[in-house]
Amino acid sequence: MDEHEETLDQSPNDLFLTAVVFESALGLLALFLGWTLGPDPRAMIPEAGIDNLRSIASALAYGCAAAVPMLIMIAIIRRLPWEPVRELERLSDEGVIRSLLSLGRAELIVISLCAGVGEELLFRGWLLPWLAHVGGADVAPSSVEWGAALIGSSIAFGMVHPITRLYVVLAAAMGLYFGALLLWTDNLLVPIAAHAAYDAVQLLSPGFKRSDPDDASEA
Repeated sequence: MDEHEETLDQSPNDLFLTAVVFESALGLLALFLGWTLGPDPRAMIPEAGIDNLRSIASALAYGCAAAVPMLIMIAIIRRLPWEPVRELERLSDEGVIRSLLSLGRAELIVISLCAGVGEELLFRGWLLPWLAHVGGADVAPSSVEWGAALIGSSIAFGMVHPITRLYVVLAAAMGLYFGALLLWTDNLLVPIAAHAAYDAVQLLSPGFKRSDPDDASEA
């Protein structure tokens, strides 16, 4: 019994390390692909420095604000009386998702930051411009090529989130949104901040909801 409880206690910690390593590896993969194939996924990230502090802070603030429409959209979708939506809701009580949501708030925020940086470096920082430049690295992509690259990278983003069919579609739609933010601002920090802020709110909210009954029962 004690060994079983110890295993359960260790599982969330193992999951935390796995998530951090995996998301960080995506960022490293983006840097490697940029180095070997081009383009550099850091090309649309402002250089760190005192002169750029205001632009960096503005990009992060815009990104956090840009997470609000996605959160509203998901809140509306969750109210729909539709079985695929209920299927997503039930995932919070199963396996890996339940272990993930049992992590502390600081750990969930770290995972969100790693996901925002790693996934955006790969899909928006590298894949999106790489697809746009497939026709030739020395030729500026047309608006049609950028549009096709946006769609292609968003589909790829959705396909690597195969939790349910609805989740794949939602992830692809968010990929379109993150990509549009990048193309609109020419600053990768904006989708990074939007992605991280969205993930943090989504991961923390179920934890807050579950904590209320526990607190009440302890009282």
